Amino acid sequence: MAMYSGAFETSETPGLAEYLKAIQARKLLVILCTLLGIGAAYLFTESRTPTYDAGVRVLVAPSPVRSSNGTNLPKPNLETEREILASESIAQVVSRTVDGAAAPRTLLEDLNVRFRTSSEVLSLTYTFTDPEVTAAVANAFAENYVADRIAATTDFYASERETLEGSIASLETRIDTVDRDIRRIDAGIGDIETGDQVTLEAVRQERQVLANQRSQLTAERLRVDDDIRVLGAQERSRSVAAEVLELADPPQDPNGFGDRLLWALGALFGLLAGIVAAFVADRLDTTAREESDVELAIGQSVLGSVPPFGFGSAKGSAPLVMLSTNTNSKTQRAQESFRRLRTSVQFLASSDQLHSFLLTSSVPAEGKSTVSANLAVALAQAGNTVVLVSADMRRPTLETMFGIRNNEGLADHLRSNTADYPPVISVGIDNLALIPSGPSPANPGELLGSPNFKELIVQLEATYDFVIVDSPPVLSAADAPAAATSVGGVVIVVDSKRTDTSTLLQVRSDLERSGARIVGALLNKDRSRSTKFWSRRDRYAYERATADLKR
Repeated sequence: MAMYSGAFETSETPGLAEYLKAIQARKLLVILCTLLGIGAAYLFTESRTPTYDAGVRVLVAPSPVRSSNGTNLPKPNLETEREILASESIAQVVSRTVDGAAAPRTLLEDLNVRFRTSSEVLSLTYTFTDPEVTAAVANAFAENYVADRIAATTDFYASERETLEGSIASLETRIDTVDRDIRRIDAGIGDIETGDQVTLEAVRQERQVLANQRSQLTAERLRVDDDIRVLGAQERSRSVAAEVLELADPPQDPNGFGDRLLWALGALFGLLAGIVAAFVADRLDTTAREESDVELAIGQSVLGSVPPFGFGSAKGSAPLVMLSTNTNSKTQRAQESFRRLRTSVQFLASSDQLHSFLLTSSVPAEGKSTVSANLAVALAQAGNTVVLVSADMRRPTLETMFGIRNNEGLADHLRSNTADYPPVISVGIDNLALIPSGPSPANPGELLGSPNFKELIVQLEATYDFVIVDSPPVLSAADAPAAATSVGGVVIVVDSKRTDTSTLLQVRSDLERSGARIVGALLNKDRSRSTKFWSRRDRYAYERATADLKR
């Protein structure tokens, strides 16, 4: 039909609105995944054993200990010093002196010492589960290393001084020996006869040799004295061989992410997983949730959509939302939806001269009886004379809604094979009458497909402006296809939460095979307009109805 010619134009690439609708349609899945993410993060934080890092920085100054030249000290070899700091000998001392410390080898496994080539600083980091012990162990490693390096330097100078002082003692002993020999020679020179020049010259030469030795020994002693003075000056002026630049305080925060951050990350990843799951489920879902899905399946346009209005129990008059005086938003949206459906049906009546409509569905519990009743009330409220035919003789529902007895009705009239007018009952609503189904017959499909039913529809069309027929679901029984050939058009009620598109294709096939004329569908329990986010779409319904009426 011309009024719905644009209904089948669809976009190959889904836009942002389609993605947001997929999230909205499966918001419970998104929420569940988010909660699972938070729960997983919480369980992880509760099950993990937190570890702490404590860091200490040690300055390593030049030292003569491992230097070949005690005067011009080279820069320390940090690779060697790193191995000394992380040695088992220091680890044994730390293990003995720090309460709660692990065994030496375990300590070394959790110890990390690093340095930069251009610096003279060793950075020590120790990792453990107890923050107090972590800081104590890190500090103990640094302090013991510094103490050992300072002690080694002190020992070096003491050893050097002791060696030099030993040299002085040795030189003094040798000088004393030479002095005794010189005194002995001096004492014996007077005993040599004056005429014995050869002997005298030999003694004098011996004394000169001894004098030269004494001079050399004295000069050597003076040199050693100078070395002692220089050593003392170096010891007094030297910098500390090593010092701790920064001791560690007990760490407050464990390694890795904190609990709250992990919870936030769990929520974020859960949310993302939920969104992905919603997209995947939306792509795999063949439920006719959108008007475009229904239109493509049945080959006709959707005449309207009704949001869920929470009528609770299906018993009594609660489903008759068009008679409700509630002012809540759900009721008002539902009432406006039925008014839009009424406008579409009125247009069909005026443009195609259709006055009888059969409302059916694919399977039970899709709301066809509720829609039939409220559509009939909406048409009657607009001043049209309407008769509502309860043709679902297997599970009649309209009688309960309107509160009338079902002792006699359509089944009796069709079985009687007479020209008598069927029992039409007033339901207390202006312009609206009801033909109850009557007691359930054994062959409702045959009765609805009989000439008597077709003749009845003709009679009702001549008397009323609109004839609304509530029939059984198409796939539950053959009643609906049988009755559909007697009415002007068929409206298929589709539950947006449970009707599959493949099911709609089967319904369309069954109805068209029987010769029925499908004029449209109604999307029931449509949640796409139930929030403010989508309320903007309601504006277009009026524009669409107005444009349709002008065509």
